[in-house]
Parts: sequence; C-alpha cells; structure tokens
Amino acid sequence: MITNPTYLVKFLLLGILIVISNAIQANSEKDSLLTVFKSADHDTVRIMALFGLGNLYIDGPSDSLLHYYDRALKITRANLDRLEKERIFAGPEFDAYKNFEVRAVIEFGIEYFFRSDYDKALQYYFEALKIARQIGDPGLLSECLSEIGIVYKNQGRFELALDYYARSLAYAEQTMDTSWIASSKVNLGNVYKEQGYLTLALKYYLEALSTLEPLGHDRRIAACYQNIGDIYHKQHDFNKALEYYSRALSLAKNSNDLVRETTCYMNIGYVYAGLNAFQEARNFYDKALDLFDKSGYSHEKDDCFILIGDTYMGEDDAKTAAGYYQKALELSQSEGDLSRQSESLIKLGQIRAKEKQYSEGIKLTHNGLQMAKQVGALDLQVEAYKTLSDVYDHQGQFDQSLKQFRIYADLKDSLFSVEKYRTIAEMEMKYETEKKEAQLALLEEQSEVQELRLSRRNRMMYTTGAVAALLLVIGYISFRNYRLRSRQKAITLEQQLMRSQMNPHFIFNSLIAIQSYIYKQDPVKAGDFLAKFADLVRITLENSRVEFVLLEKELRMLNAYLELQSLRYDGKFDFSIKLDETIDPAETLIPPMMAQPFIENAIEHGLRHKKERGSLKIEFAANGQSIKCTISDDGVGREKAKEMEAKKGHQSMATGITRERLANFSKKFRQKFILQIEDLISQTGDAGGTLVVLELPIKSIN
Repeated sequence: MITNPTYLVKFLLLGILIVISNAIQANSEKDSLLTVFKSADHDTVRIMALFGLGNLYIDGPSDSLLHYYDRALKITRANLDRLEKERIFAGPEFDAYKNFEVRAVIEFGIEYFFRSDYDKALQYYFEALKIARQIGDPGLLSECLSEIGIVYKNQGRFELALDYYARSLAYAEQTMDTSWIASSKVNLGNVYKEQGYLTLALKYYLEALSTLEPLGHDRRIAACYQNIGDIYHKQHDFNKALEYYSRALSLAKNSNDLVRETTCYMNIGYVYAGLNAFQEARNFYDKALDLFDKSGYSHEKDDCFILIGDTYMGEDDAKTAAGYYQKALELSQSEGDLSRQSESLIKLGQIRAKEKQYSEGIKLTHNGLQMAKQVGALDLQVEAYKTLSDVYDHQGQFDQSLKQFRIYADLKDSLFSVEKYRTIAEMEMKYETEKKEAQLALLEEQSEVQELRLSRRNRMMYTTGAVAALLLVIGYISFRNYRLRSRQKAITLEQQLMRSQMNPHFIFNSLIAIQSYIYKQDPVKAGDFLAKFADLVRITLENSRVEFVLLEKELRMLNAYLELQSLRYDGKFDFSIKLDETIDPAETLIPPMMAQPFIENAIEHGLRHKKERGSLKIEFAANGQSIKCTISDDGVGREKAKEMEAKKGHQSMATGITRERLANFSKKFRQKFILQIEDLISQTGDAGGTLVVLELPIKSIN
C-alpha cells in the first residue's frame, strides 16, 4: 500500500496520463484531448487534458496556450477553494491540485519570458515559488528559482542570476533527478561564461554533459554543446566552435527545438562573419530570422539584426547596414535592452560620421556611450571613444580628438587588465572552491565514521543476555547516542556556517566590486582590496576549522569584510569597530564568525535599502568571563527589510545557526550566553535601525 502523499500524487497522475495516452493513440492529438476533456468524470483528468492542449502550442507565443492553461488554473483553484472550505489541507487530492497550480503558473511565466515581457514573467515565477514553498518539494523549488535566475541573466543582472542559480542547484541536489542537476550546472556555467570566467563555465558544462549524454536528453545536451561552442568562439578557435555549434544544431532539429535551432544558426553565422565569409554568414542569419518569424519569439532578434548589419559594414555597404542597425535599435528599445541599444547607437553614429554627418554621428555615439556606462559594458565604451576621436579628427577639432583618444587608450589598457585580472581571480576562486569542498567532504566522512561506530555498538548490545547487563548497555548506548548527536550537530553547524559565510555569491560579488576600481583606472586601490579579499578568504577558511580564535584575528577578518562590503556598495555606509581598552586582543580567544552574520544582515537587509548614507557600529566590551558584542545600524529596520526581501523569496539561516552555536557553548561552559535583537526607533517614531547584543564565551591564551 502506498502511504507517502507524494507517491500517491504521482500514482494518480500516472493513471491520468495513461488514460490520455490511450485516447491520443486512437485519434489526432487535439481531437483526442478534447474528447478526454469532454468525457472525463473527474477534474484532475480535465486539467491534464487542458495541459496537453496548451502544450500543442508550446513552440511559439500563442494565446491558445494561455487560454488552455488559464482554464486549467481556474478549475484547479476552484477545487482548492472547495477543499479549503472542507478544511482539507493535506492528502493526495490536495497535493495533486497544488502541483497543478504551480505547473500552470510556471508555464505562464515561461510564455511571457519568451515574449520578452520580463516583468510579467518574474511576477508569475515569484507566485510559483510561493506555491512551491507551500508544497515543500525540492524539485519544484529548484525549477522556480532556476526560472527566476534565467530572467535575471537575460537582463544582464548577473549578481542576482548567480544567487538564484546557486539556490536552485542546492535544491536540485536534494532530488534524485540527475538530469535536472546537470541542467542547473549549465545555468551556472552560462553566467560564468558571460562574466568571462571561461574555465569555470567549461567545468560546469562538461560535468553536465557527463550526466546528460548517457541519458540521451537531446535538448539539454544541445544546450551544453552550444555553450561549449561559445567558449571556443571567444577563444577564436573557430573550427572547434563550428564543430560544437553543428552538434547542437543537429540535436535541436531532431528534438524540434525551434529556439535552440535559431540561436545555433546565429552562432554559426557569427563564426563565418569572423572569417570574413559575409554572404555565408548572412545565409545562416536569414535562416535564424525565418525561425524568429515562424516561432513568433523576438528574444535575441535584435542581436541578429546587428550581426547582419556588421556583415554589410564588412562589405562597405553602409546604407544597408544602417537599416539593420535601426531595426535592432527599435526592437531593443521595446524590450528595454540597454546593451543592444548602446551597440546599435554607436554603430549608427559610425555610419553617420562616414557619411560626413558629423554632428549627428557625435550625438548618436554619445547616447550609446552613456548607455554603455550605465550597464558597465567596457568593450562598447572603448568602441564609442574611438569613434568620437575619429569624428573630431575629421572635423579638425584636434584637441577634442586627442582627449577622446587618450580615454580610449586608457580604457583599452583597462580592458586588457580586466581580462588578465579575471584569469587570476578565476584561478583563485577555483582553488578556494576545491579546498572548501575537500574540507566539507572530510567532515562528512567523519560523520559517516561516527555512524558506523554507533551501528557496531548497537549490534554488541543484543549479545547481552542478562536483564541487568541489558539495562546498563541501553543506558550506555543512550548516553553515547546523545554524545554522537551533539557531535554530528556541531559538524552540521560548522558546515552550514562555512556555506553561509563563504558562499560563491559573496565571493563573486566581492571580486566584481573590486573590478570596478580597475574600470576606474585605480590599480593601487584595486590591488589593495584584492589583497584584503584574499586575506579574508584565508582567515575565514582557517577560522571555520577551530572552536576559538584570537580576537585580533577575528577583528582583522571583520575589518576586511566591511571594507569589501563598503566597496561593493560604493561607500553607501560608514562603519567603526571599537574595542574596550581592558581587553588584550592578542591574548584573548573567542568563537569565530559569531558577529559576522549579523553584520551581513545589517548591510544586506538594513543599510542597502536606505536612501541616504548609513552607519554601522560594532563594539566589543569586557563582561566578566565573556565579551559583550553590540552591533547597531541605522538602516530601514527589520519590518521594512522583511517586506522587501519577501518579494525576492530570500530567507536567512545565519541567525538560527548562531543561536544553536550559543546554545552548545552554554551547555559546554555551564554559563548562559545572550543573543538579543532590538528594533531601534528614530526621533520621528519611525524604524531607526536594529541593535544586536551578543554575549560570547572567551578563553585566555595562557
């Protein structure tokens, strides 16, 4: 008998699918599904039939898809309302309808994403995420987080995309779906590829391929091939790039994946354009345009127009090229894509200058330059300044020409430095990631050894025959179990602590923030902060393995962390760290990384959302056999932060982990340690920030 509700739902859905499949085999798909819908005696069957009808239009924007899924969603929610009135909030029927609800909402989001209506897509994805949390299924949670990450990635918001992709992968790894785990790795690889971390991107793609190829999942394999082709293309290995693009194209055709087929044609055309085979390139671009028209999707169509324009410029046909750049500009304006708008404007400015319409050329190029600065596109800025220098030179404005050329030359050098910096940073991150993974693996192995020891003791217990001896053994085993559970809990807390303090999201945020100084041509500050980041990583990894560290080392870690966060948010807040004069930091030991989670919360949830400049104060004072640490900020307050973070679906675990660590220390030292969090009120009666008070155990080095 099946008792798990999840299995009951799957069993029910399987039965429904068999009914629909049998009907489809008898007639055409649409007629069969309509027959199933009309003859069904249960709403679950009707909903599945409507899903099937909607999926007939899944390869292109279609009001029919929205129509059928909307009907399915209305039937689903009507049944959920009925169950709510009957006070039924669990069981196979309730679970089935909740799964139907989240599926329909996700499909709405996907449809609007491919229509390039990103705001509406995010609205549906966040709604789906809320439902998935109610269900509690890791696979659904992973899918919702992944879809949100895809939107942010296509908007160029790589920081947010990495955050949601990393959380999606964490949930995926809780499932048994190896194919979906591989897809989650592909998503992470896509962001790293866009950021220029090609080695890390290739690592994720190859890991995904090793899983997907034996399973024969053509669509996902095609995505890997295409992305690997992009990496070879960026490295100017055109033969390898064509090899992987061709593999991806073949699989896309076999699986009728029109979107993938379209991008493959564009990729192959781009390779031929790089080889100056412009007519051959346009042949592939034209195939891509035909598929854009066939599918109805406009996503990346502006890129295709720009690429076609480039081929005509390569043949000195500026008039035809201008027509395609103008088409790209209009489409990118309708989608809100600043990067493509910038590129189109700069190229149109170059053409106007070539036609000796210098004023118009300067105006268009300046507009493109401002957008390039807004999105941080350094390569487009380089191109814009070079264009402006050439135009001013043709006008005889030699002072202006020289000024623009100097900026161009400096930015070009910076662009080279950025690429060099990325390579170094990538090597460091790869090393630290592998080191951290090895440490976590060691902790897990220790936990397994403890479990094996426990198992052996349990077997020994059954060999005792006497009642008195049996009672003694049971008592002994109970005590040992308690000890083992405490140790395992400590190991788990340590693992969670490491993940919460040194997650990839923070590492990349810090490196990308440091990179901004390189853009600003300030290598001294960039090098200084890069050194601080390396020091922070080293100290954090060292501290996470011990129970107590020197206070001076902890203060150095906090200072480096705060400087990096201040850099990341462009000096949005001031901070200070004060130490009681009676405390010798070189002689005092405290538990590591107790204060850092609350400092992070103050910055991320309080000060970051404040319009004006904020302030963060940290103080350490002696308090008998412990140290009192106070952390105060003048941010937006916890209630406002909760409202803003709820929209993102973020949930912090650091506070809970710290409470458990303090509870363990209280048991060990037989002393109560305090954690208090208070909301501060401003003079106007509004929220004025947050105050955290921590009382930490200390040890003397002597």
